[in-house]
Amino acid sequence: MKKLLTLLIVLSVITHGYSQNYKVGKVSKEELQEKFYPLDSTANAAYLYKKRRTYFDYDQAKGFVVITEVHERIKIYNKDGYDWATKQIKFYSPDSGESEKVSVKDAKTFTLVGGKIKEEKLSKKSVFKEQKNKYWSYKKFTMPNITKGCVIEWQYKITSPYKSIDDVIIQYPIPVKKFESSIEIPEYYRYVVKQLGYLPINEFKGDRKKKKVTTTYRDSRPGGITGESNSYEYDFEFYIDVTKIEKSNIPALIEEQYVNNINNYRSIIKYELSSVKWPNKPIKYYSETWADVAKTIILSPKFGGELNKTNHLSDDMSTLKGSLTTVTAKIYGALEYVKSKIKWNNFTGNGVEKGLKKAYKEGVGNIVDVNLTLVAVLRELGVTANPVLVSTRNNGVPSFPTISGFNYVVVYAETPEGNVLLDASEKYSLPNVLPLRALNWQGAVVRSDKSIDFVNLGSSTVSIEESNLLYKISEDGLVEGMNRKKYKNYAALRYRNRFGNIKEEDVILKTEENNDDIEIINFKASNVNDLSKPVAVLYKFEKEDGVEVIGDKMYITPLLFSATKENPFKLDKRDYPIDFGTPIEEKLNVSIQLPESYTVETLPESIAVGMNDDLGIFTYSVKQQGSKIQVSSNIKINKDVIPATYYAEIKEMFKQIVNKQSEKIVLSKN
Repeated sequence: MKKLLTLLIVLSVITHGYSQNYKVGKVSKEELQEKFYPLDSTANAAYLYKKRRTYFDYDQAKGFVVITEVHERIKIYNKDGYDWATKQIKFYSPDSGESEKVSVKDAKTFTLVGGKIKEEKLSKKSVFKEQKNKYWSYKKFTMPNITKGCVIEWQYKITSPYKSIDDVIIQYPIPVKKFESSIEIPEYYRYVVKQLGYLPINEFKGDRKKKKVTTTYRDSRPGGITGESNSYEYDFEFYIDVTKIEKSNIPALIEEQYVNNINNYRSIIKYELSSVKWPNKPIKYYSETWADVAKTIILSPKFGGELNKTNHLSDDMSTLKGSLTTVTAKIYGALEYVKSKIKWNNFTGNGVEKGLKKAYKEGVGNIVDVNLTLVAVLRELGVTANPVLVSTRNNGVPSFPTISGFNYVVVYAETPEGNVLLDASEKYSLPNVLPLRALNWQGAVVRSDKSIDFVNLGSSTVSIEESNLLYKISEDGLVEGMNRKKYKNYAALRYRNRFGNIKEEDVILKTEENNDDIEIINFKASNVNDLSKPVAVLYKFEKEDGVEVIGDKMYITPLLFSATKENPFKLDKRDYPIDFGTPIEEKLNVSIQLPESYTVETLPESIAVGMNDDLGIFTYSVKQQGSKIQVSSNIKINKDVIPATYYAEIKEMFKQIVNKQSEKIVLSKN
């Protein structure tokens, strides 16, 4: 009976934690004394408490404004958790237009000194604004006196004149002990609500309450719109729909390699404004259906309206039409022409920044300026082309009809020879070889007749990297050799983006650093700017102590610096898919000239490891031919995205890759 009682007490502590006071500033000794998170001893930090409230307040001059209040209390367990002491609050702050406002208060660091709780307040001078770009800013601060075991706490408020509701993020890279959220929306606004992630959130509580507002109006409808009549006081009542969430012991979501955007799999509640209905007025739709999205965008003067303003292209198109006769030539020619005329300024969006005419004249614009110009040029050349709305990888997946969820545009050309996706923002992009940032889920093709269609943005084009490595080994372990590499499709795009715009000496330096600090003797890269051919790289190299010599034995890692040294898959279980971006093939052939005074004692065994459903394969073979050893390694991933159900298989395959490629050839001295 005593053992059972003890067990129940322990379980109660794990499940509910000690009795906590979540009021601001009421940090307890128990919280400060906690050495590790009870449900995850590997956590470097944890949210002890996170509360978020979003509600609409009525402003006489502006109408409804959206206010979000956040209270966070975080426990720092060790030095690796110190990063959580720096907070960045993102808010909309355009060069022209109304900015959101952010205020921070009650920010303190709590430590335990001599058995007593010590507080240190964040100085107002330590909170500063950082402009990210012409649209977005951060309020940033770093808490003072951060030590192992401390607890940090703050509150902040965001006031926005816009009606968007920020995502309710429930899961983080660190665990959460207690989470509370309240979203309060006036009856006039309708939002589509979508839950993402694998963590079930069933702790919803719905409620409705009535609110009364007294204000002065020149007409009778709420919303702050005035007419010409005399002003008078007006009382109106409306309902507020309240959704609350309370959840405890939320596990951390650990990000691993090969994921397009971890936020796609994080537990999040998303809100998208779908319609507004004022009393005695017709309903106004925004994005209730995909058709609504298409109509809204096409009718927007910053998008569809710009495609009707293309007279500035006429003179240049006459010259271009004469030199391009086939459909293929028109597609390649239009793509390269727009690349040469307008440079992307790295700004995304779903509306033009400057307008097509101004961007064309100035030679620079945002992604919509660039790719709507490509649509216009293709149409002038007689090619059927339409814009494709895209959500980039770092923007997540639009899981319901949405305008704000799209932040990028590419081009869809429809031809008798097949359909082609294009992006003129990349210097080295090719037809059907989009930048990796755009390979995300599906794109929405928006046509001028206000219809909308979808195109898969996943790539079936294989990214190929081939390497032929030849080297000889001296008696004292010096390695001298030559490496011939070839990059095709996406591998070529990555190489060009990384090395195409820097000096050759910098390319050599980076290549040396990335290959175990070899010394490159001669270096040549071909076809970097010739997009019709694969990139070819050839260099000679030396590596002192390139192999281990111990006594009368020599130990060789046959792939040298090309070996895979670490398994990227480390989790016991992974709930989100493995996203390589594109199918992958890595071919590596090695020829090793052995030193004359050594003979082979042992060679690694050949191996072939495959995944079910032909998703991937790894082959590795080693053969001796006289004084030479031939090694072949081939890794193939046959799909761009592999479901999480195959995680154990792909983890095992990469384990075999690391083990086999690190196996030594052992030589004995004669």
